[in-house]
Formats: sequence, structure tokens, C-alpha cells
Amino acid sequence: MLELKNVTFRHLIHAPTRIKPWRKQPGPGVLGVSLRLQPGEILGLVGPNGAGKTTLLRMIAGVLPIEKGKIHLNKNGTFEALDGSSLRTVVGHMPEQVRWQGRQTVEDALFELAQMRGSSLKRVNDLLRLVGLAERTKTPLSSLSQGMRQRLTLAAALLGTPKYLLLDEPLNGLDPVAAAAFIRLLKQLTTKGVSIVISSHQVEGLQAITDRVALMHRGQVLACGTLEAIAQNLGLTSTIEARGIGDAPDFSWCNLTEQTEEKGQWTAVLHDTQPNMLAEVLSRGIDFTAWIPKPPGIVEMLCAATGMDVEEVGLDIATAAMLPHRRLGGEEE
Repeated sequence: MLELKNVTFRHLIHAPTRIKPWRKQPGPGVLGVSLRLQPGEILGLVGPNGAGKTTLLRMIAGVLPIEKGKIHLNKNGTFEALDGSSLRTVVGHMPEQVRWQGRQTVEDALFELAQMRGSSLKRVNDLLRLVGLAERTKTPLSSLSQGMRQRLTLAAALLGTPKYLLLDEPLNGLDPVAAAAFIRLLKQLTTKGVSIVISSHQVEGLQAITDRVALMHRGQVLACGTLEAIAQNLGLTSTIEARGIGDAPDFSWCNLTEQTEEKGQWTAVLHDTQPNMLAEVLSRGIDFTAWIPKPPGIVEMLCAATGMDVEEVGLDIATAAMLPHRRLGGEEE
């Protein structure tokens, strides 16, 4: 298990004065983040642009230094502190954008990287087979589609047989078929004990593939756990979308969120806060054609954790303080 304890890194930003035009000061980054990466699980790192997701991945990958805090490798109760060089031996990093260009073939490009990592040509061929590029070994890099480029980047990240795989926006630019194939590949890696962290601002697509989710905002992790646990801690409840034909029924007796009526059909969104809601609806003689339970989504959780609405979260810009508007379970600050 890889464990992060209060790790911090802040980017330096220009803050010139008349006397010191070159002056810099700490700006946005990652502040006091603690996480545990369990073997064989997929952790979703979720937050708006500028939340610090990419910075945190680069810290775990050993690309950026850790200014404060520690990263430990827990082996049967024995904790080993890891620095940048030792992190790179156990962590594979897939950046958001890698420019694979030129006449060099897929096999040659990956073999050059393999030589730097001490891997063999057989390892290269095995990885190309694993990511589905076995038939493209002689293809020039410039001829690859976006999906193939993503697969090649994943193969490069897997050189050295890492136990922890960090993926920064891995589904960007992929069509639905390519994205589904990519996700199947990730699931296959988890069966071999690989721990995967996926950073994305496309939050809804992560709900079906992650075991746990960490909500990030302004450089901090506001909540981490299963979706059910986070929703419960934030006091969020499921909603039910009911649909029917004819005039809209009276739902004033329950917690009604929204109700619309159009072209002889009605739709009502109810908060599932009452026990035996379905039985109560039936006992009141309300006829419906659809009854669709909907658990709280990741966007709703992020809004509840920050105390902001969707527009504010999406447009919010991190400040030098990087403090959330609301702590989990606490009041606004």
C-alpha cells in the first residue's frame, strides 16, 4: 500500500515589486493531502480544472518534489519512506498529452524508452500485445489515431512493471468504443494487483469504473471513500424520477424537487427521504409509467463538499490560500 501523509507542493508564481522585479511567492498547488492507494483498486481523482489533480499525480510519480509530508510504502506493516527516485521505480505515470510524432515506428519508440528503464525487447512486445498494438509495431507514430496514441502512452507507463499506475485524463479524445476498450484494459490490470489512479474532470464517466473517489478542490482532498460513504457523510440522499401519463398528481405530501408537465405526460423528481416511498405512492392511487431511483452523482457531491453550486465550482480559480469554502461535516469558512 502506498500512503501519502500531508504532502504539500506549491507552484511559485511571479509577484514582482519595484525593488525585486524577479520576486516569486508560493501559489496554487497541493496542500496537506493524505491518501492511501490500495493494491488492485481504481481510485478516481475528481475535481474542476485547477483543483491540483495533475500536480498531485506528478508528486506521486516523483516528477515534482514533496515540500512537506511523506510518501510511504507499507509492506506488511513496515513503512519505507520514498523519495523521487525510489517512487519512479514503483510508479508508472501516464501524462494527459504525449506528442507521438515522426516517422519512427511504434516498436522503436517504445524500445528506446525501455532501454532507459532497463527493459528488454520482449517486454516491449508483451506490452504492445497487452494494449492492443501488436499489429501496429511498424506503424509510424504520425499515423496513429488518438486512441492508439493513448494506448502507446499506457504501454510506456507500464515499462518497469509498476505497481501503481497514474493516469491523467486518459479518456480525453477517445470515442465511446475506444474508451470502453481502454477501461476493459484497466480492469484487466487491476486483476494483477496494479493500483490505478485516474484523474479526470469528466466526473460522470468515472462512477461506473472506480472503487473509491477522492474529491479535490483548491489543492485539497475534501472527501475520499466509496460514493455511498461520501454521500452519507455529506448528508445527500437519492432521488427518484417518476413519470406518468395525464395530469400531474399531487406530491405535496413528500419532498418534491421538481415537477413538469408537457404533452399529456408528467415528470416528478422526489427526494427519497421517506421509508417505503414506493408503497406510499401506490397506496395513494398514483399511476406511473416509470420509477427510476438515482443515487447522488459526483458533481452533486463536489458541490456539497465545497458549498458552491455547479457554475461556481466550474469557474472557481484557485487562490494562494487554496482553502475550501466548507470542510466536510463543518460550517462555511
